[in-house]
Amino acid sequence: MDNNQYAHGGRIMFIITWVFFFFLLFVFFHYSDSSNKSTYQIQNGTLTIKADSSGHYRIKGSINNENVEFIIDTGATLVAIPKSLANRLGLKGRYPILLQTANGNISGSLTRLKELTFANFKLYDVKAVIMPGSDDNMVLLGMNVLSKFNLSQQNNRLIIKK
Repeated sequence: MDNNQYAHGGRIMFIITWVFFFFLLFVFFHYSDSSNKSTYQIQNGTLTIKADSSGHYRIKGSINNENVEFIIDTGATLVAIPKSLANRLGLKGRYPILLQTANGNISGSLTRLKELTFANFKLYDVKAVIMPGSDDNMVLLGMNVLSKFNLSQQNNRLIIKK
């Protein structure tokens, strides 16, 4: 009977250990995900975005009235949309284009966006490129949009003015 009590107690400790382990995983992923979000504010027509934990500037917006999330990318020439997201948005590529990326050359296709919005800024007839092979839902907000604004960076914050 003594061995049976130890076996029962061992099973309980085993279950408690696993429950605690899954609790720690939940807490870790909950807080690590929330730290990967940028925060921003708009004041007097000026947009200030705080970098996320990986140093990226992210902001919610829309393409043709469909909600998307942008990453501000001063290294991108054009707005770049992953093909899977472009399909969901109903965007069609018009012309093939060879793109130079940090990972080498890839083929994409040019398209036009009727409307692109982020914060309180709205642009019309925006050139964009549809990028193949990416399942990510993040849209790169490239220099064809960013060059229309004054940009400055201070203390892990990006300041965008019209």
